[in-house]
Amino acid sequence: MNADAHKRPSLSDYREFPVPVSLGDHFLCLWTQAIPDRPQYAHRVLPDGCVDIVFINDEPPIVVGPWTGPFTARFASGTRITGARLGPGQAPGVLGIPARELLNRSVPLSLLWKRSRAAPFDRVCEEQNLAVRKLVLSELLSHSIASAVPPDQTVLASTRWLAQHPHGRLAQLSSSVGISERQFNRRFSAAVGYGPKLFQSVLRFQRFLYCLAKGRDAHSLAEVATSVGYADQSHMTREIARFAGDRPTALLHSSKCTLLFSDLLQAT
Repeated sequence: MNADAHKRPSLSDYREFPVPVSLGDHFLCLWTQAIPDRPQYAHRVLPDGCVDIVFINDEPPIVVGPWTGPFTARFASGTRITGARLGPGQAPGVLGIPARELLNRSVPLSLLWKRSRAAPFDRVCEEQNLAVRKLVLSELLSHSIASAVPPDQTVLASTRWLAQHPHGRLAQLSSSVGISERQFNRRFSAAVGYGPKLFQSVLRFQRFLYCLAKGRDAHSLAEVATSVGYADQSHMTREIARFAGDRPTALLHSSKCTLLFSDLLQAT
């Protein structure tokens, strides 16, 4: 889940934190967000190929699935949010549901887990301090993933291949893993939420945001387009409009990459 929380820094305090070793095989990061005193905060969420478990104030936790386009969540003044971001392909093993069933959806965690597994997470909502909430969430997740099912290793390896080959042909990839393209697409969608071609595009988009965070400016957008895997600047403009609903220059100071803790950005 990718947040547009930086148009004006005072709007929202959004922070990401590395996970402990016990969670490293499944989760990319933990994150917190605090909304300061103002009538309402509009939070734009951009596609990143991930699934998040999210705690908002003292409400029951929700699972935010992978999205194929931007959406806006609105929060009241003083809202406190804590989240845990699952890596691409990890959601089915941890949550017990194919990721494609979460596509463009947010659902209560209680619908996915039995009460005995979900009940301990009420402790997160009882804490007022974000740092404490994050610590409690980390401890509870470490215990909970003991029952996680191993992820689809073929899909995980394929996500890395797609990261390394921004223009790679899917027929070549499915052939290299030894399964039909139809079966490969089915397994990939079950693990990630959507097909490999769309995932490849989302990675390009996230890599674009990553490059902007490193200090590229509007005068070098054509260079950025080439470096992250777009065919040309017009290709970049179309895909960014698809995933952000905006022009590339509008993202220069307004959005940030949410795959910073993933090795997929460094795959090329």
